[in-house]
Amino acid sequence: MESQNFIKTFNVGLIVSMFLLFLLGVITLYSAARGPGLYGLYKSQLIYFGIGLVLISILVFIDSEILQKLSYLSYGGVLIMLGLVLVVGHESKGSSRWFNLGFFHLQPSELAKVSIVMTLAKYFSDEKYGGPYTLKRLVVPALFILPYFLLILKQPDMGTGGIVFLTAGALILFVKVDWRSLVILGILGVVTVPVAYQFVLHDYQRERVKTFLDPERDPRDTGYNALQCKIAVGSGKIFGKGYLKGTQSQLNFIPEQQTDFIFSVFAEERGFFGALILLALYGSYCFYSFRTVARARGKFEMLLAFGLTAIMFWHVFINIGMVIGVIPIVGVTLPFFSYGGSSLLTFMLITGLLLNISRKRYIF
Repeated sequence: MESQNFIKTFNVGLIVSMFLLFLLGVITLYSAARGPGLYGLYKSQLIYFGIGLVLISILVFIDSEILQKLSYLSYGGVLIMLGLVLVVGHESKGSSRWFNLGFFHLQPSELAKVSIVMTLAKYFSDEKYGGPYTLKRLVVPALFILPYFLLILKQPDMGTGGIVFLTAGALILFVKVDWRSLVILGILGVVTVPVAYQFVLHDYQRERVKTFLDPERDPRDTGYNALQCKIAVGSGKIFGKGYLKGTQSQLNFIPEQQTDFIFSVFAEERGFFGALILLALYGSYCFYSFRTVARARGKFEMLLAFGLTAIMFWHVFINIGMVIGVIPIVGVTLPFFSYGGSSLLTFMLITGLLLNISRKRYIF
């Protein structure tokens, strides 16, 4: 009986899904990182994964009351880092998103995704009256979201800013919003989109939107990324070209194929059938995450689990969507696949928190 409870407390399905996703990811990264200057990235990824396992081992046993107490503190800490990174951060390709710690590049915007979920979960769990929420009652949550969103856009990083906004929006909808307020928000969204396009987006971001609508308008420049990704995915056909045999990836036609566009490498090598298996694994991870939401013991834990699941969902949806051409290209990583210490450790942080919430259900 004790051994059965021990297995249940650690949400085996979630752990297995994570390990399988990472295994496929590091195998694909080995293939994607065979170009000049990229050799050895998979070794770094393995090291990050090992650090992540230690992080998970610690998070599983932290009391949820401590997490609640740390929510607002984490919000303030990440907010300070988002401001500082604009001033003293490491600049690369026109963006200032990282602190160069020598042995590691820390990206505060990755932490912002988890921090905003913890903060909103804390706020809504403490709020007395519950839903449905009117616009007036959503002012405080909006004041939590806006500074993160604006500071991340300033880096600039539209992809991560979008993830923060969409995740927070999903969490707010989950706690129920008054239908009249939803109508007003919808109208405001329709009105502000063209204004944001004209005055908020950078020139290169507007070009990405134009390229999304017409990828062949500039195939050698702004449309290059989108076209090469679609060629790679399409050339994989049903069963793929085989491991290490993808021409687009091995000849380095795909830009940033070890990070944002790694799905195109996988799809070229494994084909449509392999892509379905990968989506099934992400579906399995989200399924066990949602089970955690349904079985959470308290409101804070339930909202936290839902928000963390939303982060995973939006990352997968946006990354694969931009690679296959159904949404504009933005800088969003594929969970457990894309190279990067900050990204991988963030998703392992999410997994650790979900395992923590799962475990609490069996503690009486």
